[in-house]
Amino acid sequence: MNLQQLVQLRNSLSSSIDLSIIKREIESNLDRLEFLQRTEESDVKIELTNLINQHKQSLGYLSSDLEYLNKVINIVQDKINHLSIKFFSDNYQVELFYHNIDAIRKVRVMAKNDEFETMLFQRISHHSSWKFPALELGCRDGEWTKHLVANDPLYISDYFPEFIESSIQQFPSLYQNRVRKYIINDYFKINNLPLNQFGFIFSYNFFNYLSLDSIKQLMIQSFNWLRPGGTVLFTYNNADLPIPAAYAESYFMTYVPKSILVPMIESIGFIKSFSADINPSFSIVEFTKPGILTTNKAGQVLGEIKSKN
Repeated sequence: MNLQQLVQLRNSLSSSIDLSIIKREIESNLDRLEFLQRTEESDVKIELTNLINQHKQSLGYLSSDLEYLNKVINIVQDKINHLSIKFFSDNYQVELFYHNIDAIRKVRVMAKNDEFETMLFQRISHHSSWKFPALELGCRDGEWTKHLVANDPLYISDYFPEFIESSIQQFPSLYQNRVRKYIINDYFKINNLPLNQFGFIFSYNFFNYLSLDSIKQLMIQSFNWLRPGGTVLFTYNNADLPIPAAYAESYFMTYVPKSILVPMIESIGFIKSFSADINPSFSIVEFTKPGILTTNKAGQVLGEIKSKN
């Protein structure tokens, strides 16, 4: 079996075959039966006792089934772990594969999904405010930059200056001069960004091609860039799901299981505040820096900025 099939099997065993629901229902029935046996004067106490014993016997069978089910899930997980070892090292090759912006535009494209895009826009709107600066990591051609202009000021970054310039061309010239532009350097360093200033950091279709180590490097920096209470939101390739696992297996996106990603980022000091997976392959996650988000701004400097489109 390939990685996608194994992930599909593990997820089906974990969710579709849920014997624990049956077990809880029998336990609840058993509690009621034992209560009746203790409290009711009845001519059918022998029958109640027999029924209670049958429930206990059923619980024994179910406990055995659950134990064996977990054993099978663990066997499948071991096979996933064995297959996925190579992807952790191969992730570095995926993130470095393209150095040509035209190739990135052509190949590294996320499919359209209305439900996912609506949810993403709602999350951005929830975190956007003129009271706080925002930073976009990996702006590409500015597909989502236009949704961040409510933040003041707006910082954008990418590997390629061509992407940065393309992103700001959608805005009036006055606003273009206000956008703060930064290059992402080797080892995912961004020099001279202000510390403890940002209320919101956003990244779309950028972390999808980064290794876990590179994501950790950016998240350590993000923790320092954010104000207390600030949030970072990004899309990624959650390889705990079958189609993203296939993406990793075909070296289209990197292998970043949510089950590994979340504990890694929480170890930095973040708190996971939101996550969502929309079939077949769309995943976002938010992490918040502990604290209360506050500002000294009394008002916005300029009015609303709209793109040229």
